[in-house]
Amino acid sequence: MSADKPNPCSQRFRLVGKTDLLTAAAVLRRCVLFIGNDTGLMHIAAAAGTPTLGLFGPSPSDQYAPWGPHTALVRSTDRPDAMFGPGFDHRTTDTLMDGLSVDAAEAAAHRLWRSVASAAA
Repeated sequence: MSADKPNPCSQRFRLVGKTDLLTAAAVLRRCVLFIGNDTGLMHIAAAAGTPTLGLFGPSPSDQYAPWGPHTALVRSTDRPDAMFGPGFDHRTTDTLMDGLSVDAAEAAAHRLWRSVASAAA
């Protein structure tokens, strides 16, 4: 990386299994953007006021989407009824996120970021 660009590697912290929820909330509050799947941390980030993009597979995003003025979601294009056919076993299924492309997630992140920037202006 050039000297005039920040090095993202130097700005990362690995806190998995090393912190409690209050500390995690404090860390998430300092983030400029949170992008992650439907987890407790996603909801904590949104509650802390951090712009939050939720990544969803077939789960009902209308029930589980992050709440708040600076939140958004992007979901898999796969229909849930097509994914959970006869014989479906969550223990043997690798992932249900294949229908969510990187391009779709990136586009949603850009839309959220523009929305946050225009609200701040």
